[in-house]
Amino acid sequence: MKITGITAHEVGIPMLGTLLWAYSFSRHGYTNHVAIATPRTIIEVQTDEGLVGLGEVSASKRHMESVVASRIRGEDPFDWKRVLDLAGEGPEPLDGDRQNRAGLEFALWDLMGKYLGKPVAALVGGGNYQKKVEFAAYVFFRAPGVLGGGEVNLENHPAHVAELIKKYGFRSIKLKIGVYPFEDEIRDVRRVREAIGKGPTLRIDPNSAWDLEHAIKAAEAVKDLGIEYLEDVARGLEDQARLRASTKLRVCADGSYSLDRLSNVVRTKAADVAMCDIYGSGGIAGVQDWMTMARTFGLRTSMHSGRYLGVSHMAKLQAAAAAGPFDFPIDAHYHQQYDDVLKGGLLKYGPNATMEVPDKPGLGIELDYDRIEKWRYTEERKKQYAKFHAELESGFGQLGQGDYDKFVSEHQGKGGKH
Repeated sequence: MKITGITAHEVGIPMLGTLLWAYSFSRHGYTNHVAIATPRTIIEVQTDEGLVGLGEVSASKRHMESVVASRIRGEDPFDWKRVLDLAGEGPEPLDGDRQNRAGLEFALWDLMGKYLGKPVAALVGGGNYQKKVEFAAYVFFRAPGVLGGGEVNLENHPAHVAELIKKYGFRSIKLKIGVYPFEDEIRDVRRVREAIGKGPTLRIDPNSAWDLEHAIKAAEAVKDLGIEYLEDVARGLEDQARLRASTKLRVCADGSYSLDRLSNVVRTKAADVAMCDIYGSGGIAGVQDWMTMARTFGLRTSMHSGRYLGVSHMAKLQAAAAAGPFDFPIDAHYHQQYDDVLKGGLLKYGPNATMEVPDKPGLGIELDYDRIEKWRYTEERKKQYAKFHAELESGFGQLGQGDYDKFVSEHQGKGGKH
């Protein structure tokens, strides 16, 4: 089986609402439409056997179809490491970007699975894999969405969380906070607990917007609320370690996706829990390597989520099924999406917000070309989203409690974020 080319589709599917976080409309923040929609490039890697592998990247259509395709044409998908190395060579590389390398890797595993007639999870897991994976709800405050409605603020946040649990059966809820003043958000976490009752566990994640003093204060304030873990509540691994020493609650280090970053978490004793990422850990195979190291050093495990469409979400499901079981349900943005480009539309959750690994070769999904056409990322759509973002920015001002310069210097610079 040899690769013959790549077809790429740039799409931009709106979210149900515009997601807000600690740096929402700050100088860094969302300076365009990226919180309003999920702009992605879906790739089809073609072969001389007639098989097509699906992937999802952030690189442009032109780059994938022209530059990358020319480098990997004639290569065997089973030589996937070589293919990824070739894709990243030259004066215009695949950006050295884990997003794009991993997204291409998905397509290669899809091809290998289709060729052998086995699900990707079965190939990666050596025949052993979980048949279903449980997800945690990634819950954001929201500004209105480009298609209307969808606002979630301090007033209706608890009801919104309760509705998600009722609709999907989530048993673990990740509250993305750091948007409103500290005291307001701590009161909100308690209101969420009251709204959902004793069952589902909670995680809080202010994206390192708080200093150590506030992180310790937050841990004390929520300790009786059924907290699964505190994620990025303090800024930087050293402060995470200090927070961990001050509380009996578990502390989770996000951004520990690569093996070198994970080693920093181990070295600094910054966390009880670490998170991998389908892109940041280097793809489907990279999640396997990450899990081996995390388990070796006695860390408990979870998995991060970004704003992915169904190809990435299915790659994540397959990777988690092969590498798991994880100690905690893994994150998902997926319920925030308005639509998808897969046949059948959005992937469906089963009981307790689980998804089953398809009993089909490869990733087990197909593209819906009518949906691709509907959501094609045209210049007109880009202008529509940018215009809407400008209107939101004027209405919400500098919403978000994070200091991004400190985030970079104290968090990214010390091995926290990828």
